[in-house]
Amino acid sequence: MINKIDRKTLKESMTDTAIAMPIAWITSYGVLALMMNLGMGNAFFISAIQTLVLTIVSVIRKYVVRSAFKNAEEASTNRLAAR
Repeated sequence: MINKIDRKTLKESMTDTAIAMPIAWITSYGVLALMMNLGMGNAFFISAIQTLVLTIVSVIRKYVVRSAFKNAEEASTNRLAAR
């Protein structure tokens, strides 16, 4: 059981998930629509392409979100240190 919740980590996780959901849905739909327009009928191939694209997009998204939170933490630390 969780004894203590790290609120900063929870906030980052929730923010990342909230950003991820619409990005994943739009990306998944876009890849599916593109594959169907290209005449791809093989479900396994479409699934593999979607997984690859979603993984790349997820890594980029997570890097951006993590960098934003890290910069915010550093700015907060610098403000406190300046006092």
